[in-house]
Amino acid sequence: MTCPGNYAKGPTIITQGPEIHQMSAGMTTAALSRKKAPIIRITAEAVPEQAFKDLFNGARLYELWIRLAYHDIHQRFERSVLGPLWLTLSMGTMVATLGLVFSTLYQQEAAKSLPYIATGIIFWGLLSGCIHDGSTVFISADSFIRNVPMPLSVHFYRMMARNVMVWGFNMVIYFIMAAYFALLPGLDTLLFVPGFILFLINVSWISLTASVLAARYRDVPQVITNLLQVLFFLTPIFWSPAMMPKRPAFVVFNPLYHLIEIVRAPLLGEPVSAMSWGLCIAMAVIGLSLTAWLYRRAHARIAYWV
Repeated sequence: MTCPGNYAKGPTIITQGPEIHQMSAGMTTAALSRKKAPIIRITAEAVPEQAFKDLFNGARLYELWIRLAYHDIHQRFERSVLGPLWLTLSMGTMVATLGLVFSTLYQQEAAKSLPYIATGIIFWGLLSGCIHDGSTVFISADSFIRNVPMPLSVHFYRMMARNVMVWGFNMVIYFIMAAYFALLPGLDTLLFVPGFILFLINVSWISLTASVLAARYRDVPQVITNLLQVLFFLTPIFWSPAMMPKRPAFVVFNPLYHLIEIVRAPLLGEPVSAMSWGLCIAMAVIGLSLTAWLYRRAHARIAYWV
């Protein structure tokens, strides 16, 4: 090819390199559209569905949170001689001490006072343990929440499973008491199964509510710790309402007392009052509704709060 003009002193040869394939604008758009990832739109209407899916998907991973709960207990008592039986031993020592004191002060029979105190303290330990640990469950799992893609509810289920395992070790005390004092099971004992299910339902929504509020407001765990200490003495755990000529209002309208009563009375072979059943069922219905509303609103924000 010859360059025209005065600057061309001779023929100039332009060699063409390897052919460069260029795509037209239409072809480029078509190729990119095939490679685009699907667009996920997060709307306000989808938030409640995601929160409930989180609870459902977390429950389906039961093998994971059961193993994690077992690992928590195993790690706590690693290289210990008695292992988790230290929980049973410490609880048994407390029950024996309180039973000795109250049976001596109030001239009560040990056959009645010891099983009553044992069952009260065992189930109070489960209730207070779930609520106390629930107030820090998301805060203590902040690194997992930020870095591991798993449902948030896995951490909650892990905490509940760990406390139920601890309760299982403590129930050895009750069976020893039942064998020693010849507490024979009767028809009322069968009510323990629905009572325990209702007990866990109420404890679960209280714990989940505490976990969400504590993730947002860091003073909540301290408030719960102090509140549980006060309620321990206001609730008939180691003392009986029968000791009073008239039941005060803090006993009659104490929801924790009725929660303890629906599981303690059947194990002692005693009937459960209709008021206790009705109050606990009402608590479960109202509490689950309020907790579902709270978790639905807070689920998407928990990862930012912790």
